[in-house]
Formats: sequence, C-alpha cells, structure tokens
Amino acid sequence: MNDIINALLLLASTREQQHINLETLDMAQLVRNAQDRLSDFIHQHQAVLQLPVSWPKVSGYPQWVEEVWVNYMSNAIKYGGRPPLLRLGAQADETGDVVFWLHDNGAALSAQQQTGLFNSFQRFSPKSADGHGLGLSIVKRIIERLGGRVGYRIAADGGSVFWFSLPQACDTAVPDTAVYDDSGKST
Repeated sequence: MNDIINALLLLASTREQQHINLETLDMAQLVRNAQDRLSDFIHQHQAVLQLPVSWPKVSGYPQWVEEVWVNYMSNAIKYGGRPPLLRLGAQADETGDVVFWLHDNGAALSAQQQTGLFNSFQRFSPKSADGHGLGLSIVKRIIERLGGRVGYRIAADGGSVFWFSLPQACDTAVPDTAVYDDSGKST
C-alpha cells in the first residue's frame, strides 16, 4: 500500500509542478543512484548490468529521470531472463533528441501486452502479484513533461527494449551508440 501511495504522489507531482528547473544531467550518476536504490533487488536476482563508457548530455530534471531508470531496471529484473541481463545505452535520433534504452534478455511482449503498456494500472503479466501497474504510466508522464517520448520495441534477439528520449543539452556531441566488449563490460 505504501508503494502505491508513493507512486500516486509521484504521478501527482508531475502534474502539479508548474515550473521545472531543467539542468544538464549527469546520466552516469543517475544510473548509479538507481543501481544503489535497487542494489538488494539486483543482488537477489543476480542481475548483470552492462553500461556504456560515457553518456550523452541531455536536459532534464534529475530526480524524475532517476525514477525512470529505477522503473525500467526493476521491470527488466522482474520480467527479464534468468539471470537478468540488462544492457543500457543511448544514441541520437533523427530529431536531435537522445534516446536512452534498456535492453533485457527476457521474452518479448506480445502485441496484446504492448497495448496500453504505458497506461495506469497496466501490468506486464496478470499472474504477477508484484507491482501496482503505475510505473510505466509514471515514466510516460515524467518524460513527456520533460519534452521527450517513451516507447517499446522487440529486440532482434527477442528481448525487450524500453526507451525514452530527452532533449540534447546545448553544444554536446552524442555518440552513435553504446559500445561493449565481449566480457560484458562497456568499452
């Protein structure tokens, strides 16, 4: 019940906050913060995270973007493969925004599961007792308030890719894609 109340409060705050002070984000730090918040959950499920060497600079609101990563990571751990493998990365898109993504090793979502995926009280699996179905709707609300978009696609290997975009910070170069070596560590 406490988790639901906190999620609803966060959802309400994205509606009610009139002025948002956008700043250039340190995405590496936000991802580390999300990992710290999920450290017990990551350890319990023996999840492996692969991160890029560097992240592009974007504008956003740090507390909200950290919450997006917490949501995407926790969902990937819950619903991903066993053990969960989460690859995070970023790349520029054709609009000049930066698309951040999380690619998991779980089963891809069916067309039916994708319907309304980012709506409130929508769950990946009706069998799952975990979660309250608000996480992805909060992600969508946050990212849209920050001028971005959210989405899902099936990866070529059958896993799931959840993504969000944010406006690129002024005068920053964006790498074409994240780079990893064969050991699973980013290069």
